[in-house]
Amino acid sequence: MKNSPLLLQVRANNTAALSVGLVLVLAGGFSALILNTTAWWNYILIGLGLVILGLFLAANLTEIKEVGKKRTTITRASLTLVAVAMLGIVGALNYIVSRHPLRVDLTSNKFYTLSDQTVDTLTHLTQDVNVTLFTSPSHAGQMQAQIQRAQQLLEEYGKKSTKFRFKVVDTDRNPAEARRYGIHEYNTVVFESGDNRKDVLQRDYISYSMQGRQPIPKFQGEPAFTSALVTMSDTTHPAFYFTEGHGEKQLANPQPDGYSTFKDMFEKENYTVKTINLLKDKIPADAAGIVVLGPVRAFQPSEANLLQTYAKNGGKVMICFDLIDPLSKRTITGTGLSGLLKDFGIKVDNDLAVDNTSYLPPNPSAILPQYGSHAIIEKLSENHLPCLMVFNREIEKTEPSLKGATSSVLMQTTDKGWGVNNLKEEITYHAGVDVKGPIPVAVASELVLSDGSNKKARVAVFGNSTFFANQYATTLGNLDLALNTFGWMAEQENKITIHPKEEESRMLNISNVSAMLLVVVVIILIPLAALVMGFVVWYRRRSI
Repeated sequence: MKNSPLLLQVRANNTAALSVGLVLVLAGGFSALILNTTAWWNYILIGLGLVILGLFLAANLTEIKEVGKKRTTITRASLTLVAVAMLGIVGALNYIVSRHPLRVDLTSNKFYTLSDQTVDTLTHLTQDVNVTLFTSPSHAGQMQAQIQRAQQLLEEYGKKSTKFRFKVVDTDRNPAEARRYGIHEYNTVVFESGDNRKDVLQRDYISYSMQGRQPIPKFQGEPAFTSALVTMSDTTHPAFYFTEGHGEKQLANPQPDGYSTFKDMFEKENYTVKTINLLKDKIPADAAGIVVLGPVRAFQPSEANLLQTYAKNGGKVMICFDLIDPLSKRTITGTGLSGLLKDFGIKVDNDLAVDNTSYLPPNPSAILPQYGSHAIIEKLSENHLPCLMVFNREIEKTEPSLKGATSSVLMQTTDKGWGVNNLKEEITYHAGVDVKGPIPVAVASELVLSDGSNKKARVAVFGNSTFFANQYATTLGNLDLALNTFGWMAEQENKITIHPKEEESRMLNISNVSAMLLVVVVIILIPLAALVMGFVVWYRRRSI
């Protein structure tokens, strides 16, 4: 065997045989790691390389044994073995990290972490969702980085569910595919599931915010993509009717005291907004709930009776009572809904809830309330996400007059808070006059009907209507609180979650003095210190 023609031929070309064998093994291995997949040709390259290396060892076996007996050879072999082991460990760690990357999101609102709603929606997909990003590198321009973020985000979606299938189509190389889908705008993301289709355009997930005179791209991919995903998996469109005729707030108003931000998100959750005048209309059969948003005038007895009967028969009602009329600046006392509230163990008081231990300075009436125990605020409490509730009237929990109804405090001040009765005086606690804390500012109540239908009557009452207005909607967990309340009313508990956050634009404003100090420290002092230390080291070495 030692003198076989094949081994003699290998011995005559030792260097070439060793080089070719190593190159083939390394090429097959590294190509599989780089491409993150293995194909038949990977195995062929590695196998052929190992065969050539085996022939090399067989042809030179006698020489290898003689060399191996020398002490220097043993030492070198030990060092080589240590080096190979270290390389193997480093390679294995890199391979593991490439397959199972570890990332830490240090942003304040966890912008780079998929929200609870996104994860819940992905894990509860009942059928396949095919998602296609139609991109064009030649037309991306300054949006290239944002498009790349959209692609990475959708790939992250795919890691959470095997039913989420994502691909990218380059319209420059494959225009026929874009025509087949009827794509008219670059960077469109198409969601498909069964017969459902939702196109998310570039302007839906990339907007602009002005910083000075320069428009800056603002990425809001997760809210847009998760909304499309909800559309794929939820074909129902519950209708909520907002009352009018009592000075209630208008949802379409884009001003700071309007609710357009909430309305947009509300409709993305597949809810439908409608209005109702209880003096003229009956409550429709398709009503998922009735919403009373910041009335300044009391309800008439006929309206109150209609709403009370609706709730008793398994209806859903959400009421937000303000303490002060924003126009007249007078205290709003009568609600006209005391019968309905009494049925469900809720009472509206006329004192202002303040708390100087848990509030947003400098206003002690802008409280960060403590959470109770209820499905609406469970996710907020678990994620330690507070809400900002400004200028709240006390919403008291009482004994329900309807048998079987149970009421729960959603939020309240700490025991250091109190209820101010005289709003004209300075906000300080007056013993015997003001109400000692904790002061509840939101109460929810539920009644399971005893007629065998298992219908649930649900009523939620808040002590202000501004917590999800435009000026506060994106603050902390306010929008989540509002949307979770509607999910609870619609008996869609899967929508009680933490919703995706939009990207925040943050700027560091520094004075001229601070800017000059940074220039001096970074450009002058630090380089000068390095230069001095270098000179000292050189001088000491010179004197040795």
